[in-house]
Amino acid sequence: MSTFPNSPRLLKGGIVLVDPEDTSRVLRIITLQYNSDTLTRTLTPKGIKESGDRSEALRLTGPAVETIKLEAEIDATDQLETADAQATQFGIHPQLAALETTVYPSSAPALHDTPQ
Repeated sequence: MSTFPNSPRLLKGGIVLVDPEDTSRVLRIITLQYNSDTLTRTLTPKGIKESGDRSEALRLTGPAVETIKLEAEIDATDQLETADAQATQFGIHPQLAALETTVYPSSAPALHDTPQ
């Protein structure tokens, strides 16, 4: 982060992951250097399409498929300017790894549901 007096104010963004089954408890916060360029959420209903039966056209077969798309720029420029040890050694890998964890489900529920 530059100490130049006319530098623009840095606005940080982030992603908050919550547990939907445990009263919306915060599981993790992923901070971003800047707000994302775009964020979109799309819900696509799952209906009967293959059968060809027109009387079943509006029948749903399950919950809608949710798609979240986030476009953000990630770089380590500000951290490298201050000789941040983690940025110097790993670059942007920690931020990418944190974002990747949002794609894969946690194995904790599976571990708790296994018979003893």
